Amino acid sequence: MTQSEYITHVEPLRPLLLRVGRDFFRREEEAEDVVQETLLRLWLCRDRLAVDDGLRPIALRVARNVCVSMWRKARLRETLTLEEGHAAGRPDSEQADGRLLSDDGQLLLDIALGRLSPSERRLFLLRQEPDMSLDLMASITGMQPRSVSSKLSAARRKVYDFIKQHL
Repeated sequence: MTQSEYITHVEPLRPLLLRVGRDFFRREEEAEDVVQETLLRLWLCRDRLAVDDGLRPIALRVARNVCVSMWRKARLRETLTLEEGHAAGRPDSEQADGRLLSDDGQLLLDIALGRLSPSERRLFLLRQEPDMSLDLMASITGMQPRSVSSKLSAARRKVYDFIKQHL
């Protein structure tokens, strides 16, 4: 699926996805996060989607899965601390220092990303995609390009500050 096909065929599903999020969370903010996360996931697998496959059932399934994932992550975020995550993040049997440093760095990044709001996390991950412009990110998320830029900047700063604080 091309970028223009994505915009033409997936964007009209936004109201339906918003309703799925509202029905699950009963709050507008979380519902919008469901929409953006669903659109992100559909964007990331757009090369495997075909317009004639019937995008509506696929989008609904992804939206439901996103709702459940967000609910689980919210519960985990409430209880996860850096020490608990660190202890659970690597097996005791690891001996190589290089491997430990790599695992610690990845764990710190994972925890930092987990502390971002869902919209900040989406933007942070979208920016890692090759050839992803701010305008395209704005189109995918339904945000204004300036808002995308400022939220992305804030997300980068939060990740950087968290990692710097814990190194």
